[in-house]
Amino acid sequence: MKNYVSMFVMIIVGFILQTTLFRHLRIAGVSPNILVILTAIAGTMYGQYCGLFTGVISGLFVDMMFSSIIGVNIFIYAVIGFIIGMTNKMYIEDDLIFPTMTIAIGDIIYGVLFYVLKFLLRGRLRLTDYLINTIIPELIYTIILGVIVFKFAHWLDRKLNPPEPVHLGVETKPDDEQ
Repeated sequence: MKNYVSMFVMIIVGFILQTTLFRHLRIAGVSPNILVILTAIAGTMYGQYCGLFTGVISGLFVDMMFSSIIGVNIFIYAVIGFIIGMTNKMYIEDDLIFPTMTIAIGDIIYGVLFYVLKFLLRGRLRLTDYLINTIIPELIYTIILGVIVFKFAHWLDRKLNPPEPVHLGVETKPDDEQ
């Protein structure tokens, strides 16, 4: 439950940052997708259902604020969270490469699904332009910021869910009884 609450708070903070601060910090005309980062982190660290939860809430926020149709972004983010959540068993806590890869995969899935649902279905067939001008620059920016956000999420997870000590089942006697 702590994981869901912490992810919900991070979604709110991430959404506010994505829609305010990072709109002004564009590089090559794009800003990082913090909600994809958080959805990928939730799926990677906590599994399919937390990834799905994070994706649905993130997509709902985006749809409510910026879309005329509720559901497109919910679908995209939910797919990202659920698919990346299936890789949860491969996650090793101190590994930075795997979460970075899942963030990259999540951003690619977002870019492709967004293109298909928003442009391709309307007959706009310029995928290479969208790939070169939007998906790749956003991917690079999102990966760089994603490493920083992942480090913070990992630190927060350690604080909220400290590792339990491992007992080997061997009892030792105090020194004065030996």
